[in-house]
Amino acid sequence: MTENTDKYLVLTEMPDAKLCKKWDDFLQNASFATHFLTPDFFADPFAGSGERVAILALDGGRINAVMTALKKNKTIVSGLGVRPQTVFRDGVDVGVAAASLATGVATFAGKETELIDFYSWEEPSGMDVFGYKYEVCTGADQVVMLDLAKGADALFKDFSERRRTDLRTVIKQAKLDVKILETESELAELYEIHKEWNRGKGNVPDAFESFRQALKSKHKATFIALCEGRIVAGTYLRFSKGGVVEYAANNSLGEHQILRPNELLGWRAIEWACANDFKWFSMGASHPFLARFGGELVAAHRYQLDRTFLKLHANRERISRLALRTYLSLPESIQKRIKSAAVRV
Repeated sequence: MTENTDKYLVLTEMPDAKLCKKWDDFLQNASFATHFLTPDFFADPFAGSGERVAILALDGGRINAVMTALKKNKTIVSGLGVRPQTVFRDGVDVGVAAASLATGVATFAGKETELIDFYSWEEPSGMDVFGYKYEVCTGADQVVMLDLAKGADALFKDFSERRRTDLRTVIKQAKLDVKILETESELAELYEIHKEWNRGKGNVPDAFESFRQALKSKHKATFIALCEGRIVAGTYLRFSKGGVVEYAANNSLGEHQILRPNELLGWRAIEWACANDFKWFSMGASHPFLARFGGELVAAHRYQLDRTFLKLHANRERISRLALRTYLSLPESIQKRIKSAAVRV
């Protein structure tokens, strides 16, 4: 499907080479561009399930903003609090560009869609005119963000004292080698770690073919740590060239944690991002392991349009949040009893 006006373009499949180049050129001028905002969104196996759509805001044929989203079960969701999928050209009127996105996504949504939800690092004004409810993300929906313009040395000084000490020790011991994953054999070895790691967490491993596709992507890089020639950990990065590098995931072998491979992988990835002229490094979350890399705690802007008569989606979410806050306020002993009862059920 392609819906085209002078204000927006709606795409539901990978565009042709000419438009891809125009899209990529736009991303070079958008400081908060991320991997899922590239044309690769339509091919990436990790982008999520549902019908994929991209809305391009236009001005005289120039792309001024892009939103990518998934449509599923009468909802359209663009990104997450920790991973916005809306970006604007540097220097444009963000409110005007956002209005074009809102009109485009409404056209795609049709009458049957009940909920439209999107996130942005930048705050567009005027979304209330389209009926959107606004909030700033909080808690676990915030991320640690590093400003790569500072340079690697300055960023290292911002790490926690514990993180700096561990890294100096690891580097001095010289028991680990770090490199970018390059070959099918390395991929197969890392995939075994991925399977073992997921078994330990009770998760279903991703398909090996998805890993193979990631190896071919020009918007991804995987760093691996080796001990005596054997891979012991891997860190997965997503990015848009010249924009944001995102720390996507990490897999490692438990018996090698004493060597701190995950810490070293994170540091080498940050060094690499600085050397390759990216603007930002998103740690993808804000839990303590990631917070020790320094940076700033950043909150995305969320816009939600609940089209149901009684605002069913918004009310359901409000009740869920209240239940979670109540649960977290309980003594740990009671939380454990509730968990046990839930497992038995």
